[in-house]
Amino acid sequence: MNFSEKKQDNLTKKTMVRAFEVNDDNTHILFDQIKSEQKFKVNKIVKMSTTKHLKLKSFSTKNSKHFLHFSLYNPKEQVAVSPTVSGQKDLLDVENHDNLHAFYMVKGNKIACLLLISTNWPEVKTAKIFENFGILIKPKVILKQNVVARIKTDGFRAVHVNFEVSESDFIHKPSFLDSFMKNEPSLKQEGISGHLTIDARGNSALAKSIEKDPQPWVDELDSDFWIETKKGEKITGDDLRLTRTYYTVPYGSKSISAKYAEEILNDFVDREFK
Repeated sequence: MNFSEKKQDNLTKKTMVRAFEVNDDNTHILFDQIKSEQKFKVNKIVKMSTTKHLKLKSFSTKNSKHFLHFSLYNPKEQVAVSPTVSGQKDLLDVENHDNLHAFYMVKGNKIACLLLISTNWPEVKTAKIFENFGILIKPKVILKQNVVARIKTDGFRAVHVNFEVSESDFIHKPSFLDSFMKNEPSLKQEGISGHLTIDARGNSALAKSIEKDPQPWVDELDSDFWIETKKGEKITGDDLRLTRTYYTVPYGSKSISAKYAEEILNDFVDREFK
């Protein structure tokens, strides 16, 4: 086997598979949309800008599942290096420099997503990739239902959010922020970071909303938040999201081969997308 859920021997490259669902507000089926969209041709290149080209490198269909491999690259990137000899250039021109490898497996309206090189904001990246290939989607995080059930059973005590704000973030500044900035003018430029806690006491509607359906909170808040249950358990946004970590053989320093990515995604889909 070319992958494992534990690091071992030559399986040293850590990857994470995330799960999304689309078309919950319409009757489209993403699998069928991909099948009928003429832009989904291997080696198809979409020039998003002069520095960003998007290429479909692999596309195959087996057992009602599409596997897709995209790369986002700069046709001519300047890469900083440390010269071994004084006076040598410290910028090298590199053609077709990859900035993102995106691997997907689509079954029905569910997407298993594995990003490499650039891994943040997967929902945004996924929507943009499919948009450039002719399909508009709004990926919604699939939650772990056993964790959702735990919140409902144990009850909601508080939601905690770490934040950073600056004066320009507000049209009408809250009085507490105005006071801080009057006493310390440097905060106008530096902004304020802190921790916000909203508890269930006095916020019964909020508590009922989170206990009933935490999905909107996961969609709207980034990973830097967590829910505290009445039993004192801390459940982070990442705890709620359906993900799996895999280890496989590295391909270069930042990626893996499309073959191993397909095997990993196939394992995830068979286990999670019933």
